[in-house]
Amino acid sequence: MSKQVINQPKLNIAMVCDPIADYTAGSFVSALRFAEILNKRGHKIIFIAARSPRHHKDNYYKNIKIYRFFSLLLPKTEKKFYVSFPLVNKIKKILAAEKIDVLHVLIPTPAAVTAIKATKTLGIKIVYHSHTQPENIFLHLPKAVAGAQINRLFYKYLAWICNKADAIVFPSEFSKKLLTKLNGGIKTAVISNGVDIDKFKKIAPEKFFAKFNLPRQTKNMLFVGRLHPEKSVDTLIKALPLILAQEPDTRLWIVGSGHLQTELEQLAQKLKVADEVIFFGKISDEDLILIYNACDLFVLPSLAELEGMVVLEAMACGKPILIANAPDSASVCFVNQNGLLFKPKNPQDLAKQALKILTDDRLRREMGEASIRDSRRYDINQSARNLEKLYYEILRT
Repeated sequence: MSKQVINQPKLNIAMVCDPIADYTAGSFVSALRFAEILNKRGHKIIFIAARSPRHHKDNYYKNIKIYRFFSLLLPKTEKKFYVSFPLVNKIKKILAAEKIDVLHVLIPTPAAVTAIKATKTLGIKIVYHSHTQPENIFLHLPKAVAGAQINRLFYKYLAWICNKADAIVFPSEFSKKLLTKLNGGIKTAVISNGVDIDKFKKIAPEKFFAKFNLPRQTKNMLFVGRLHPEKSVDTLIKALPLILAQEPDTRLWIVGSGHLQTELEQLAQKLKVADEVIFFGKISDEDLILIYNACDLFVLPSLAELEGMVVLEAMACGKPILIANAPDSASVCFVNQNGLLFKPKNPQDLAKQALKILTDDRLRREMGEASIRDSRRYDINQSARNLEKLYYEILRT
């Protein structure tokens, strides 16, 4: 880091992220991790967020103040994603009282629009973080409603918000290509969500098997993520019988929650693989690191990803990766010598590619070593420094 950044005054940063500390998704986990790192680097961070049954008034998260506002529940989010509706004057008072230098918008909700309006007379710089993809949202809607037209309208809305910003952060080059209708004067930066390589690393997995009383001799495939349509977990479950036909000791571990869990459990029962599938639900970071290390293959069948933080975490723990070659997924870019791709929504091809890895101990080991090497390029501390540098750059303009 250059002296130019080190000698800069510390900043006051307001992050807009409605479901922070309530709802688990890669972008919100990323927001918390960046906030923690920036806070440790001496900057003051506050969040503008939603009230919820769990957090019904202003509170703190690891020394970070969270201002919470009236909200409504977003359907099909396990009763955890609330969208807030603050008034402009209230946000303006908070931004002024906290002497905010930068407004960092994480998701394009009504609160984001309100906060952007509140900055007008305060001289506050705006950063928009491109974490939202219509393919991640509208797959929840009935087919009669969802489609190309609603995607186009959503991108127009995103472009409107982006064009109010002084800078836009994209988590990947892929995500940058999705937003094209931007004013030429807006600064853009590609900054990975990153992975904490000091935390997510290769360790002995015995503690995991002992804690969950699981046999060590099985070949274990792992999925981590929300149980939502765009994650296409059904494709993974449908592939399991084909894999078991050749590797009967294979098991599938599913980490995460979502409104499709019951449906996925029923699918496993229908295909007679329920005994080979374990739904762990949401687990702690400590257990997440353990399960990454205990698995033999990490699989992401997602149809839409702007980056794919869970892939980076699996890579940092030294695991081979198997990724759906979906046109709306940036995770494809992580596959090099460390894994394979399969045709999206195709259980047969998923099984074929998975068996190539599961049946070859040497290949798994070599892919795992390549994953560790590749993950070093995505250190979250470097990402935080890049974000900090961007803040200072726009404040100088």
